[in-house]
Amino acid sequence: MGLKRLAAMFMAGTAVFVLSSTAEVWAQDAIDAQPQETTSDGVTKLKRIVISSQPGEGEITDSAAPVSQITAEDFQERYNGNINTALRTKAGTFTREGAEQPGVVVNIRGMQGMGRVNTMIDGVPQTFRNLSGHGGSFDNMAYVDPNMLAGAEISRGAVSGAEGLGTLSGSANLRTVGIDDVLLEGKDEGLMTTLRTGTNGYYFSRLTAAGIRRDVGDGGDFSVMGAVSGSNFGNYKNGDGQDYPYDASQQPRSALMKVKIAPDDTQSLDLGGVYYKNAFDVGSAGYRWHIENQTYSAKYAYTPGDNLIDLRVNAYANFADVKMDSLTGSGEFDGRDGRDTGLGFDISNTSLWDVSDETEVKFNYGAALNSDEYKGNENSGANPDGKLIKSGAFSEATLTHGMFGLTTGLRYDYYSLSGVASGEADDCANGYCGGDEIDRSGGKWNPKIGGTFAPTDWSQFYATYAHTMRPPTTSELFYPGGHNFDGIGDPINNNPNLVPEEQKGIDIGVNLMGEGLLSSTDKGHLKIGYFYNRIENYITYGYDSNNDAKWVNLDGETIMQGVELEGGYDTGRVYANFSLTIADTDQPIGVAAGFGNDVGTLPDDFGSLDIGARFLEEKATIGGRVRYVGESFQAYMNEEQSIERPSYTLFDVYGSYKVSKHFETFFTVENLFDKAYWTANTGTGDILSGITNGRGRTIMVGATTRF
Repeated sequence: MGLKRLAAMFMAGTAVFVLSSTAEVWAQDAIDAQPQETTSDGVTKLKRIVISSQPGEGEITDSAAPVSQITAEDFQERYNGNINTALRTKAGTFTREGAEQPGVVVNIRGMQGMGRVNTMIDGVPQTFRNLSGHGGSFDNMAYVDPNMLAGAEISRGAVSGAEGLGTLSGSANLRTVGIDDVLLEGKDEGLMTTLRTGTNGYYFSRLTAAGIRRDVGDGGDFSVMGAVSGSNFGNYKNGDGQDYPYDASQQPRSALMKVKIAPDDTQSLDLGGVYYKNAFDVGSAGYRWHIENQTYSAKYAYTPGDNLIDLRVNAYANFADVKMDSLTGSGEFDGRDGRDTGLGFDISNTSLWDVSDETEVKFNYGAALNSDEYKGNENSGANPDGKLIKSGAFSEATLTHGMFGLTTGLRYDYYSLSGVASGEADDCANGYCGGDEIDRSGGKWNPKIGGTFAPTDWSQFYATYAHTMRPPTTSELFYPGGHNFDGIGDPINNNPNLVPEEQKGIDIGVNLMGEGLLSSTDKGHLKIGYFYNRIENYITYGYDSNNDAKWVNLDGETIMQGVELEGGYDTGRVYANFSLTIADTDQPIGVAAGFGNDVGTLPDDFGSLDIGARFLEEKATIGGRVRYVGESFQAYMNEEQSIERPSYTLFDVYGSYKVSKHFETFFTVENLFDKAYWTANTGTGDILSGITNGRGRTIMVGATTRF
């Protein structure tokens, strides 16, 4: 164990000690403040504690599950819209960060791509993938303008409800700006603008948003808002002052509109649309990508105030288009034109029953359906046409009695795959000839059981055991071969016998939370968790029993386990937040690893420590952040040839000043000491460039106005 890893563990351990050392004061304050009621016979009873397994608007310690959150302030002021940095500071959460690729690829507990993690924009799954170049991958990429982001909710492990449909290891929902982000408190209409500029390739970016809200009916309201954004990013230099060898320039443009219709206080309909357009060079593959992503959603809620009815109905559509031009004018896939279409619908209801003064039952149930279809032209290369439909029903009941809670859940996930075999009509393999229709389907019951124990108002222990599954994608089953230059492919590369990956996971954790710990105004929280996941039928690129290369299911189990810590302490004047992940998430290395089948290879340990203070009646904030990433490796051909990369520690500073409620300025300095480093989990293209790919010192300043 290296000194840097020890230092990271020491920083987190210090934070844990500070929080735990106040346990006596914490406990006494919690006992004094814990909700109580006195019966007619003079007996004092503690009121029940309601249990949730989903991230919400409160602290992460409100959920008896491994969850994390990122606020609008975090995104836009502390991280200056850098979604990769923001996500990597959360426990158990990482990203693939290729400098020439703006698509967001979320990695949870070592799992990414092929739908293993459900990455969403405003609740809409992002299923686009485009394998291009030897350093490419089939990762699901979410394209969203950083200026538009206003929050994120992350769930690790088994995910409840519609978001967990056909998902193996977790979910991440990226929330875009809404009417409450634009309007000043107490105002019914308003205009917001944000401008940024900086060094090291951050030339200029702007966001303009406006909205109006009106009261209607009996407690209802109507609101409409819109936003437009544009940025100009150039190439950057690393910590050694060298230009990144592939051009990282891009000029994203985006627009957004949201409408809310609430005729009264019992029902509402939210309509939303997000448009994104960008063009950028993927120099390692030799092509310029043109991306357009359209995300549409409709969300209906009916909450009449009856404990038996809390109805939610959602429908959505996502269209991701890719066009590719050769940077040399003579590429095999010049003129590629493809569209990934995602459609979905889900319905759910939550019912509550007060069995007694101490006992409550919460029952959530529903159904979901979504589809993912890709269609491309003759230059689609290794990206086959095909359609995946996932559907299922889910239910989860939680019984809470005093300080104890029991959760049982059961879901049925079903999938259907359809496409055609690769190759000419006289090319036959795997029992099919080129052009033959192939359909595959199946389903699985996935149970869940968990328990909680909350002996005090400031502590909660939880444990969960759950099964999850994710079906094979059309990219895996209908893979036409990596060198499919004629758009026809070879059926020998298809694998119609693929079966779903299945995971059996255990999560054990404790939540600690409280207020008035060392003063009357402070508060703190700490979340500690351990996970142990066993994955069967893991899919990777390899050889089948006939020694033919294709995507195959592996025998045996792939085991991933680790410890996650996340917490914070805030007095109002000073604050500290930290996270630490120590895990073993090694995955099997496939054939020709890193060349078209790159998987996320995470460091075994990574963490962050953020400390700051507020001044001038809390109008000014100054903070500093330490980001530690342990040793990692880049998959390359096989395990023996894979490339090891050293650990690194980066220091950032940031600050903001609220001049008035109408005007605020902010700044960030990333990589303060201009350190040269290899970014973990980037991809083969960056690793083979010959120079370190980590961004050097970058200063950014900005201002936001609201009227």
